[in-house]
Amino acid sequence: MHNKVQTDVKCSNCFKSLGIPSRMEIYTYLFNSGPANVSEIVDLVNLKQPTVSYHLREMEDAGIVKGQKKGKEVFYSLTKMCKHKDVPCVFSEVDFKRYA
Repeated sequence: MHNKVQTDVKCSNCFKSLGIPSRMEIYTYLFNSGPANVSEIVDLVNLKQPTVSYHLREMEDAGIVKGQKKGKEVFYSLTKMCKHKDVPCVFSEVDFKRYA
C-alpha cells in the first residue's frame, strides 16, 4: 500500500507541473505537433529561451517529456510510459487536441 501512495504522489506532481500555463502550452504543442527543439518552442510560447529551457527541464524531471540530442540540438517529445511506474503515462488518456 505504501508504494501505491508514493506513485500516486508522483503522478500528482506531473499534474501539478502542467498546472503552469506555459508548460501546458508546451505539452499541448508537443502532443499535437510531435518532437520540437527549444527554438521552435520559444517561438510558440513567446518566452525567452532560458525560461523555456527551465520549463522543459522541470517537465523532463517530472517524466512528462524527454529530450533526445540530434547533433547540436535537443528535440523534446512526450513520454509514452510513466517514469515512476511500468504503465502508459496517464496523460496518454487525455484528448489534448480537444483543448488546443
